[in-house]
Parts: sequence; C-alpha cells; structure tokens
Amino acid sequence: MAQDNPDLHVLGLGAQDTLEFANEFVASGDLANSAITMVWDPTFASWRDYGIRSQPYWILYDDQGTEITSRPGVIDLGAVQAVLDA
Repeated sequence: MAQDNPDLHVLGLGAQDTLEFANEFVASGDLANSAITMVWDPTFASWRDYGIRSQPYWILYDDQGTEITSRPGVIDLGAVQAVLDA
C-alpha cells in the first residue's frame, strides 16, 4: 500500500526482542528495500510516548500529525485506504 501511495509513510517501531532480531526481521521481509522505515528503540520510551500498549499496534496520523485512529492488532487496511481516498 505504501508503494502505491507516495503520501503514505510507514514507520515500524521495534522495541521488543533484540536489535539482532529486528535486523533479521527487516532482512527476512525485504523491508530494507521498501517504503517502510524501521526504527529500533530498546528502551520502550517511544511506546510510552505514543501510547502503544501491545504488539501489534498501529496509529494513523494525518499530514498535520494529528492522530486519526489507533488500535491494537493487525493494521486495518480498509481504514487506511478510506483516509487515503478522502
């Protein structure tokens, strides 16, 4: 979806397991060559700052940085597409 929508920026925030595991995840999913930016934070401070309470968890922001929706679980592609179509 990010490849087809240049205005959609996807950030993966790793904080569990180890940095080595996160690097393996990026490599195994070929994410290094994708439109997804992966960030590693071993302190979980970023999770606290964003109110992330579980994994997986996703947050959708508009282009002004205002949160549109967030929830635990696998990302709702329909909700993201609806925002992109609006």
